[in-house]
Amino acid sequence: MSNLLLRIITGIVGVSLIIAGIVFSSWTFALIFLGIMILTLREFYGLIVASGNTPFKIWGSFFSVCLFVLVHLSAAGIIATKYLWILPSLLVICFMFALYKQKTHHPIISLGLTLFGVIYIAFPLSMANLIVFKNESYQYAMIIGVLIAQWANDSGAYFVGKSMGRTKLFESISPNKTWEGTIGGTLISLGIIYIWSLYFTDLTTIEWLGLSIIVSVFGSYGDLIESLFKRHLAIKDSGSVLPGHGGFLDRFDGLLFALPFVTLYLMVIT
Repeated sequence: MSNLLLRIITGIVGVSLIIAGIVFSSWTFALIFLGIMILTLREFYGLIVASGNTPFKIWGSFFSVCLFVLVHLSAAGIIATKYLWILPSLLVICFMFALYKQKTHHPIISLGLTLFGVIYIAFPLSMANLIVFKNESYQYAMIIGVLIAQWANDSGAYFVGKSMGRTKLFESISPNKTWEGTIGGTLISLGIIYIWSLYFTDLTTIEWLGLSIIVSVFGSYGDLIESLFKRHLAIKDSGSVLPGHGGFLDRFDGLLFALPFVTLYLMVIT
């Protein structure tokens, strides 16, 4: 089977499962995003271990799960916001972890890389909870719109870049990415989101298009940042669990970068 066909089949199955879970209920949304977070974080820490460093994987994963769950429950109105203050105390435990692991780990490097994984992966994905809940009411159209904008941008950039790409975007980091692909991906994302805005009026058409631009711009930066990591680690993909797509970090790198800016944008305009 060609890599392109495998890529398309995996994409269709993955997208269908994610959208079905988001639409079904807030709990299945939480399970899907929590699963994405855990698997992406696992891949990230795996890359760190492959580079010869030793992050505190168990603590980083535990803190990330607590972060996501507490933000979800708070945004849903199930628990009071004050319970989010549990997180700083859990954060301090990581520093205590470094104290007891100093004989087998370089404490400062291990601590920094562990927290970097939390900031890079867990914090952005936890922000998805702030997008799906408005006044403690679950509304899935917004997060699906964000995902569609990201997927349209990725797919558009890939196909336009393959067919028309000539001018390198950031050759020292990602030699296959071109300005033509980046612009094409942005335009395709805008077109798809324009159609989306006709059926889902949570935002005006102009606001939806603004969201699409934010996702396309910062999603592209997220892709470049991950390419920078992989280039310095001399690897092609972060994993191989998704046939034709690499790993979870490869698929959601753009979303990690876009979500904080999307959350800020929505808080300002709504």
